[in-house]
Amino acid sequence: MNSCLNCSEPVTNKYCNVSCQNKHQGSIRANKKYGFIKDFEVKCNCCDNKLMVEERENLFPKKKKYFCSKSCANKREHSKETKENIRFSLNGNKIIKLESTCIQCKCKFIKKRNKQKFCSRSCSSSWNNIHLGIGRIAGLASVKSQSENRRSKNEIYFAEMCQNKFHSVLINEQMFNGWDADVIIEDIKVAVLWNGRWHYNKITELHSVERVQNRDKIKIKEIELKGYLPYVIKDMGKENNEFVKKEFEKFIDYLKHNSYICV
Repeated sequence: MNSCLNCSEPVTNKYCNVSCQNKHQGSIRANKKYGFIKDFEVKCNCCDNKLMVEERENLFPKKKKYFCSKSCANKREHSKETKENIRFSLNGNKIIKLESTCIQCKCKFIKKRNKQKFCSRSCSSSWNNIHLGIGRIAGLASVKSQSENRRSKNEIYFAEMCQNKFHSVLINEQMFNGWDADVIIEDIKVAVLWNGRWHYNKITELHSVERVQNRDKIKIKEIELKGYLPYVIKDMGKENNEFVKKEFEKFIDYLKHNSYICV
């Protein structure tokens, strides 16, 4: 039988367990690199009682505070910042949550960080694309493909009817300061927004109708700034060609009454 190199317990190998092996081998490495000092005498920072510690002299500063017991350690003076952190950790439900306004969609939200400016990653990306141009080129193909995948059959049918009626029709083009429109008729400078249930009803738990509608308002303003007329179609149902035809007729009548096309 052998003795454990760390705790001297009888073992068949060198160590009785992994913990003893780590302690022993760690002390050997520390002695070689840092110079391990045993029986290092210090004073308790609270009651001035002397105590012996084993410290790596080169790893710890000389002004390090030592305490002989937990009661002495708990009596030490904390900074204001440390006191606030302790209070918040002990009373998590009493933390004051700061309310802020998203600089992109203007919605109110609860800040999780002091420097948080956006309510979501979507608003952050939109603001960066508009004001900084970050990811505008790299993400253009991805955004376009996603918008095409989200298009409803009713919207696609309406776009086809517009293409048959007018000469120059664009689909989901981001030409309004980073924002797009579902159908853009360049002949008469009209941008059609085909809004489904997502714009009016709460679909999922994380879905915010207020945020979606605020983004719609921003998009409409950007469309108007470019000199285009925004036209919104509300579609709350499923695929229905008759519904699309009626909406197209209403759209044509609206343009006629506003002198956008000839009768």
